[in-house]
Amino acid sequence: MIEPTPRRNAKIVATIGPASWELETLKSLLTAGVDVVRVNAAHNTIDIRRQIVATIRTAAEQTGRCIAILQDLSGPKPRTGPLPDGETISLRRDQMVELVPGDAQLEPNRISVDDVKLFAQLAEGQRVLIMDGLIELVVTSCSPQSVQARVVRSGYLRGRQGITVPGATLPPREISAQESADIAFAAEVGLEYLGVSFVTCAEDIDMVRTELQRHGGQCGIVAKIERPEALDSLHEIAHHADAIMVARGDLGVQLMPEDVPIAQKRIIAIARRHGTPVITATQMLESMITQPIPTRAETSDVANAILDGSDAVMLSAETATGQYPLEAVEMMNRIITAIERQYPPTRLESTDGPITTASLIARAANDIARRAPLVNLIAVFTRSGFSAQEVARERPVVPIVALTNHDYVSRKLSLVWGVTSIVAPFANDTESLINDMTRRLVGSACVAPGHNILFVGSLTVFNEPGHTNLLHIRSV
Repeated sequence: MIEPTPRRNAKIVATIGPASWELETLKSLLTAGVDVVRVNAAHNTIDIRRQIVATIRTAAEQTGRCIAILQDLSGPKPRTGPLPDGETISLRRDQMVELVPGDAQLEPNRISVDDVKLFAQLAEGQRVLIMDGLIELVVTSCSPQSVQARVVRSGYLRGRQGITVPGATLPPREISAQESADIAFAAEVGLEYLGVSFVTCAEDIDMVRTELQRHGGQCGIVAKIERPEALDSLHEIAHHADAIMVARGDLGVQLMPEDVPIAQKRIIAIARRHGTPVITATQMLESMITQPIPTRAETSDVANAILDGSDAVMLSAETATGQYPLEAVEMMNRIITAIERQYPPTRLESTDGPITTASLIARAANDIARRAPLVNLIAVFTRSGFSAQEVARERPVVPIVALTNHDYVSRKLSLVWGVTSIVAPFANDTESLINDMTRRLVGSACVAPGHNILFVGSLTVFNEPGHTNLLHIRSV
C-alpha cells in the first residue's frame, strides 16, 4: 500500500491497549498513518493476544494497509502487582508504603514486587523508581518479607508497572518460561518483530533468535536499549539485531536526565551506520494521554528524533491507554510530514560493517538519484527485504518502492524508513520482470508516463536473496 501524499518517510509505531484495540478504533489509527502496531506481552495473556492480533490483521485488511506487528517480550523487568483495568492507587508525598515480594493485587499502602531476587537486594536508602521514574520511593527499613518505603515523588499507580532500582545488580539475561511461550506464539501466528527488553550484549539477541528458530519463527529481533551496559556494546548489538529501539523510559531512570539526549543521538547514529532500523520511543507525546494537543516541547522532541535519522517514532500510553489515541497518531503524522518537507534527508557519510556488493549498489543508486533529477523513484527487487533496507540506509531524495514476492517481507519493511511495497510474482528473466513491475508501478500511481525508474536488484539470480548487482534506469 503506497503512502498518501504528502509522502512520509519516517514510520509511526503505535502501542495497542484498552483505548485502541477495538476494530473500529484500530482502523482509524491505521488510516491516520500507523505503520507498525506494538503489543506488549507483559499486559495480556496469549489467548487475549491471539484475539488482538486477529483484530489488527482484520483492520489492516479492511483499510488496505500493509502493517507489521511488534510483540514486546515481557523480559526480566520487575513489575508491581496487578490492578483491574482503569483503576489506580494514589500515592502522596511522604506517605509510607509497604513493599512485599510476590504478585498480589495492589492495595493503597501495599505494593507487591514480582521479582523476588530484586526484592532481596533492597537496602535502606535505596531509590525505587516506578513507571519510568514518575513515582519514586526511598527505602527506610527492611526485613526478609517486608520493606518500608517513603514516597518522595507522588503519582497515580496503575497495575503491572515497571520497577527500577538504580545500582541493583542485573543477573545474566535468561529466557523465562513465559517468554518462551510468547516467542512460540509469535512464531505460530507469524508476527513480524519481537522486542527484546534489557539487551546488554549481542549474545542476548542470539539467545532469543535461537529460541525463535527452535519454534520455526522468522521474526525480526528489536533490541531495546534500556541499560547503560548496552551503550558499551552498541556496535555489536546493531550488527546482530534486526532493529534497535531507543527505550528512553528505562534508559532515563538508569542515566542522568541530561545524558539521555546524548545517548539517543549516539544510538541512532550507530544504528544508521550499520543499516539497522532504529525506533525512538517513550514519552514522545506524553501529555496527549490526557489532553488533545501536545506541548511545544514534545513537538520539538519528535521533530529532533526525525532530524537525527530515526526510521520510526513510537507512541506508547498515548495510544494504549490515553484519551486521545487518534489525535496522537494524527499529530505524529503532521509533525513528521512538516519536518521532512522542510529538511530533506541527509546522506550517510560513513557506514559500519563489511562493504558488500549490495551496499555499494545502494550507495550508487543514492548518488544517481541525488545527481540526476531525471530519476523519480527507486524500485528495489528484494526477496528478503535486505536490498531495500540497504537503499533506505542511504536516505535517497526520491521514493523507495520494494518489489517483493512475499507478503511477510512487505509487512516487515513497514518499519523501514521511506519504504513502501508492492507484492507480485517475479518473472524468470530480467526484461520481463522489469516490464511487469513498471506496469505495476504505473498502476499503483507510484510513477506516471514521462517518469524514470531506477531499478535496483539482481541481474541473474532471482531465486536467492542477497545478490544485489543491478542498476537500471527505465523510462515510463
